[in-house]
Amino acid sequence: MQQALRSLEAIRRYSETIRGALFDAATLLPSDGSALAPQGSKPALIVFCGEHGLCGGFNEQMLHTAQRALEGPVTNTTLIVIGSRGGQIFREHGLRPDLILAMATHCAGVTGAVRRVATEVYRMFSDGRIGGLEVIYAQQAGTQFAHIERHRLLPLEIPAPETASRALPPLINLGARRLFEDIAGEYFFASLENAAMQSFFSENSARFRTMEAAHQNIETKSDELDKLARRMRQEAVTTEILDLISGSEALSSG
Repeated sequence: MQQALRSLEAIRRYSETIRGALFDAATLLPSDGSALAPQGSKPALIVFCGEHGLCGGFNEQMLHTAQRALEGPVTNTTLIVIGSRGGQIFREHGLRPDLILAMATHCAGVTGAVRRVATEVYRMFSDGRIGGLEVIYAQQAGTQFAHIERHRLLPLEIPAPETASRALPPLINLGARRLFEDIAGEYFFASLENAAMQSFFSENSARFRTMEAAHQNIETKSDELDKLARRMRQEAVTTEILDLISGSEALSSG
């Protein structure tokens, strides 16, 4: 969890840099918006879940959010679930994901998992099988419970830069369209990695709370059993003493 928090800060800084570069590159494109037009019409939904269980209701919470997102007039949404355990729960509840990919089980594996997701999405988008993409993931909120985020990634919306524009324009060595597409790919990847890392942290945070609650329950139950054992032992000792007294009185009266 600590590694994930440090990685999130690095991802945030990287995303800010790419966001500003994407805004600059977009100003070089034609103003008719043709460069941003989607190639397909079918929407897609990526849901980040857990690879394993023992994380409380984390996967079920993602399932319920996805079910609400899939309700409505659009019924041909391509559903992509990240996380084997999450995909299993989706199938158990009647949802049939079009694609299930493995989620990272350690912090260093998040980037690799995102690369697999990005590769599949790029292929679908290039083939015209999807024209829109939304992502659902759990957003870490410090020590509080995570809340669910739902963001649209495609069609691409040009983000406004968070910092002031540069005094000097950037030096351009590529064509405007090529430059924009390359930076857009980096921005898309950064958005996916942020979602994956947020989900990874939230999943392990939920698992930590679940295991901590289980540990507390075990300690509470152990204390109750210890008290019960002492009470039963005391009752047994009292009974033995009473039997001895009764036996002694019986011998004396005899």
